[in-house]
Amino acid sequence: MGNTTGSRTKGKRDQFVAKKKPSMVLYIVITVIALTAIGGGVWLQSRGSNVAQATPEEAKYLGRFLSQGYQPAVLTEPLTYDSAIQMSPVQPQIKGGAISISAADIIKNKIVYFEYTRPSDRQIIPMMAYIKPSGKLFTGVSFCPPCRGKYQHIEAAGTLTCNQCGTKRDLETQVGISGACKLYPPDEIAHKQAGDTIILAEADLATWQAQAIDRPVGGQ
Repeated sequence: MGNTTGSRTKGKRDQFVAKKKPSMVLYIVITVIALTAIGGGVWLQSRGSNVAQATPEEAKYLGRFLSQGYQPAVLTEPLTYDSAIQMSPVQPQIKGGAISISAADIIKNKIVYFEYTRPSDRQIIPMMAYIKPSGKLFTGVSFCPPCRGKYQHIEAAGTLTCNQCGTKRDLETQVGISGACKLYPPDEIAHKQAGDTIILAEADLATWQAQAIDRPVGGQ
């Protein structure tokens, strides 16, 4: 009888221990999170103190359309750009107050260009989406008010550069580095990710207007 009771107890304990074992999926999730954190830490360390700082007259326009606490989607692990990349055109889907583009298209091309026609005044607003070196996604208006340029490209040096005037910006923060229009950062517009789809709200562009030319233009 004692042996039988002991066997039953051991069997229940084995079942309990087996249920408590972390699954392989859990191990994989923990490993991915750890590698991403390590990659992010290495990336932050590599940026060091050589990061462009916004002047007060530029800073007041950075993120002016974003709500407090906004967090962009993270599409990839940290990236190093080692060659120039021009914008690839994509066609957004407009439906139910949402402007939708494919996350896969952005990941594949790194920087994409699309246009949104605002219903209220039929204004065509140039837009872009690109992956920052941190892996985070930028979505916003692709327009340089002083030179009227609307196309950008990523350079190997890690800058976002205007095709029209050559103004260079920090690819991560959009802070101007050099160029005639460096005090006029692109307007970032919030997005949400739903699976493979990146969604911007039409409402966030309802009142958008290009920044006034109220800061110095020209020089380095």
